[in-house]
Amino acid sequence: MSDKLITEEFLDTYEGDVMFLSQDLENIRKDILNCNFSEEKKNFLSDNITEVHDVFLSSRYTQQVAPTFMEFTDLLSTINTDELVKNKDTMSYLYDIVSDINVYINQYFISRIFSDVYLFQDSLYNSINFLKSAYLLDVDSTDADDGSEVLFFND
Repeated sequence: MSDKLITEEFLDTYEGDVMFLSQDLENIRKDILNCNFSEEKKNFLSDNITEVHDVFLSSRYTQQVAPTFMEFTDLLSTINTDELVKNKDTMSYLYDIVSDINVYINQYFISRIFSDVYLFQDSLYNSINFLKSAYLLDVDSTDADDGSEVLFFND
């Protein structure tokens, strides 16, 4: 069986599932944009990302990305939703991550536009790290001086 036929079979198998996942991710993305994000919606997002993980794990062409999705769900499980919603930066990163995942699964499974899965994985990994850093900085911050300002001249 040729690689092209295997790929077509794989894409055909998951196309319908991905369409439903995409719609769910789009609704979650809108909720994040409107700061209408709750613990329940965070858990729903996590469940959807786990389903995306399972789909990506099913093909040798995409399975290397699967652990990154699980890393994202692991991070979501540690985040306090109330703290997350308070910070515009963390919500922006979360929005971008959900958007990127949704765009990629639509391009790959629906439009069948094949872009480099390694670039997507690196981008997703970096975005997750930015989210984690922004969230931890916000939660751990005890005062306005977070050490990010450099003073060149002290009087």
